[in-house]
Amino acid sequence: MKIEKKNLKVHFIGICGVSMSALAKYLFSVGFIVSGSDLADGEIAADLKKNGIRVFIGHDEKNVIGKEVVVYNDAIKPDNVELKAAEKEGAFIVRRAELLKMVSENFGKRIGIAGCHGKTTACCMIAHVFKRANLRFTAHIGGFDTKLGNVVLSGSKIFLSEVCEFKKNLTLFDADLAVCLNAEADHLDCYENSGELKKTYVNYLTRGYKSIICVDDKTLSEYDGDNAVTFGLKNGADFTAKNIREKNGRYSFDLVVYGVKTERINLRVYGKHNIENALAASAVAFLCGVGSDKIKKGLEDFEGVKRRFEKIGEINGAEVIADYAHHPTEIKEAVETAEEMSKGKVYVVFQPHTYSRTVFLKEQFVSVLGKIQNLIIYKTFPAREEYIEGGSGKDLADILGNADYIEDAKEIVRVLQSKAKKKDLVLILGAGDLYFPIKKLLNGL
Repeated sequence: MKIEKKNLKVHFIGICGVSMSALAKYLFSVGFIVSGSDLADGEIAADLKKNGIRVFIGHDEKNVIGKEVVVYNDAIKPDNVELKAAEKEGAFIVRRAELLKMVSENFGKRIGIAGCHGKTTACCMIAHVFKRANLRFTAHIGGFDTKLGNVVLSGSKIFLSEVCEFKKNLTLFDADLAVCLNAEADHLDCYENSGELKKTYVNYLTRGYKSIICVDDKTLSEYDGDNAVTFGLKNGADFTAKNIREKNGRYSFDLVVYGVKTERINLRVYGKHNIENALAASAVAFLCGVGSDKIKKGLEDFEGVKRRFEKIGEINGAEVIADYAHHPTEIKEAVETAEEMSKGKVYVVFQPHTYSRTVFLKEQFVSVLGKIQNLIIYKTFPAREEYIEGGSGKDLADILGNADYIEDAKEIVRVLQSKAKKKDLVLILGAGDLYFPIKKLLNGL
């Protein structure tokens, strides 16, 4: 379904979500009359207003009067006052993931970036390469690139987007280039079991003209579709890295494409896992006709994403790094990267994200977090959920035994001030709301 009538009044319930705000900006840029509402003011609301989009703080049925299209995301509950009012108004009501599909169908080529983790980083890397190659593209990003933000509006030839497995949203996005970075278990509250999740990933890959998959991932390495293009560090991958070097947590490598050494890539972001993200970006760019010199320059232009190994301050001279890691594998990678960078101790503060994830992945969390020597657990960010027995941060800390449980951000900073020294490193991990008070407290030190 292509979007043709461009003067419709469109209202977003929950407009300050990263994806929702990006879609709102896109619709506004092509001529729609856009408004939205959210529960709290902040940087995203201010940015939307600056771009000419009206934002209401608080949900009120008055906000949707006269609106022809109403968009809501998966966090909005069925009894939301604006959603109910939209039904009474007879507005066309559409889920965020459905709107994303509609938007994508206005482009000649669609690129989807899927996977349990790494989507935002890979998407941003691709966007930087495309900019270097002067391609006409639009990017819908699930985070904020330090240079590009969460949306790029540079043309209508290619649509680049993250696609999430939550609520089986993968099934709605038809990608010409279907990228999957990894297929680990997550969002199991939306699936009967991990087998159904795997089937959803495979279905997404089989629908693509080309599926770009990581051979280092156990599940993806089993994919045998004729449309597969592979990347990874294992021998035989179509896009791989050789002569890998590490210095203070940053990596460089020779990009090898179908067995041919091309350019030496010097990444400006931290962590070995970003080599795989860069290889995925290289594969996408190559299949879009971008030369290796532009791939190199684009990857080296990328400086990072907010809340992805972002320095947010210091405590007693120790760097404080915030990272979005909320899955056990992401936590493991973040801690390993911190240990490569630090010349002293590493202190970790982790905020669990949703009760269900903690329950479903409890063994993995215990395995990863149980090895951390200096660990603080903060109260769970519930997102859309009510409490599930055994799923709180306190429950997790009690099982671990090696963690302090602290519910107050000021107390966390006080404890870290009493321990951290110069050359140490502090990691604030999680996709919840702890990031904001910690950053504010550090700015006031």
